[in-house]
Amino acid sequence: MAFFKLKNNFFIFFIFLIFFNELVFSQCIDYFDALDHEVKRNVACPLVTDDPSKYSRRAPFSYENESKIQITEFKCNNATEEICNKVKDTILIAGKIISKTFILKSPIFLSVNYTNLCIVQPDLCKLQGGKVVVIGAAQSAREILLLDDDGLSRYYPQSLVKQYQFKKHPEFAPIDIIATFNSIVNWHFPSDSDIPIQPKQFDMLYIVLHELMHGLGFTSNWQNWFLTGNKNQILITSKPDVVISDNEVIFDEFKEIAFDRHLIFNSNYKNLSPVTVKLNDFANPGTKFKNVTDLIQNFLNSKQVVIAENMNNISTTFNSLSSYPKSCYTERAILETTLIPFQNGQSISHFDQSYINSPDFFNDYDSSSW
Repeated sequence: MAFFKLKNNFFIFFIFLIFFNELVFSQCIDYFDALDHEVKRNVACPLVTDDPSKYSRRAPFSYENESKIQITEFKCNNATEEICNKVKDTILIAGKIISKTFILKSPIFLSVNYTNLCIVQPDLCKLQGGKVVVIGAAQSAREILLLDDDGLSRYYPQSLVKQYQFKKHPEFAPIDIIATFNSIVNWHFPSDSDIPIQPKQFDMLYIVLHELMHGLGFTSNWQNWFLTGNKNQILITSKPDVVISDNEVIFDEFKEIAFDRHLIFNSNYKNLSPVTVKLNDFANPGTKFKNVTDLIQNFLNSKQVVIAENMNNISTTFNSLSSYPKSCYTERAILETTLIPFQNGQSISHFDQSYINSPDFFNDYDSSSW
């Protein structure tokens, strides 16, 4: 199968994502739903000192080999025991592939939910062109705010921070990646290799690999965060880091995620991060707004709205953005910027569709939009 041929020059850059000088923050975000990034909570994660080997405990469902991807929680509903075992085995195989591709020093713990999404979240099963909208998703269970050596603070997936095995580090959550897969999908499992995959089947190993890459950090904070209600005005910014309560919204800068540090404009090979710096002229950290509507209106009235509109134009123009990490300066990875209108979670957060016939195709947009 083509997706086993992972070229290190495109994917090994995850190992080089973390370039920071100091662990100076105690701010983290915990996520609880792989399908909804808004189900989250800001939590304190103070610096702790411990023995890194405590994170090398053996998970109950891990193989007796070198795999660093381990299942510590596994829920399987609306499926037979045979199917549940096939799902578990598929995820473990994906973990072995990733472990052989990346230099992972610390285990990465997964929480996996295999369930019928058409029962628990019917809106996710509305058909588009005769196809189910969502068949699977994964994301980091905790993001940790770190100060990079370029002076910007960015959120990093816990799974990457753990690889440094710091004796002193922000407190870790027990789970690194949360994942959900739709049991209503007609899956083709690795154990079915003697049976050809059918036209309406989906290769589960392929999808699991794709989603775990997102859980490891292949995702961008450049999205449409300010939902104005005007479909003709889409504003693309890095993520506004806010604390929302019943009485107010506290703004604390626009924040990138680790992946964003290496994004460049293809027109001049300049990084996107200076754009985040310009966006942060919008308001000082700690600025209070009455509510989300007040925050959006103030942004619409600011000079920074022009920057956000321009970023939307760029993010929906073919061959406009790439990932160009320090680990592989000889080759950049062109990102998905052809979707009109911009689609959160799809635009920028996937490779361009030109990779569909290459060994690197499994993290392009088409591989997750069925």
